[in-house]
Amino acid sequence: MQKNGSPEFPYDDEYEDEFDPLDDLTGDDPHRETNRDRARRRRARSSYPKPGRRPASEREGSFNALLWLLDGATGIMEELRHNDLGLSEEFWTHAYAARQESLMAARALLETWIDEDEEEPAPPPADEQPARKPRRGNINIDF
Repeated sequence: MQKNGSPEFPYDDEYEDEFDPLDDLTGDDPHRETNRDRARRRRARSSYPKPGRRPASEREGSFNALLWLLDGATGIMEELRHNDLGLSEEFWTHAYAARQESLMAARALLETWIDEDEEEPAPPPADEQPARKPRRGNINIDF
């Protein structure tokens, strides 16, 4: 280690320059030979038998993690769409109604924002009170 804490890089005698670990990644130094290249040049042969393994790109039907995750997510969504999760039909009726009400609330909010963007009409005179909008509700809950 140098005094400032940075590592010392080995000196490369073959090319008379400093060793740069990024040369292999960037491809800036094409004349540098790898061990695999040297073995090919010497026509080195392994004494081990050739393994039966091949890269996934060369095998038909090989495992693909992304497709596996996508298939799993699709399967979960389909199961949730068609499974009642053991809940009663009454629950699903109210859940559907709640979903419909939330969509209608979102629509009303968007319509309000759209109306605000349009040109605003002149304000009513101070002595007149605007008609009151009907309140939300009309939901009867019978127990």
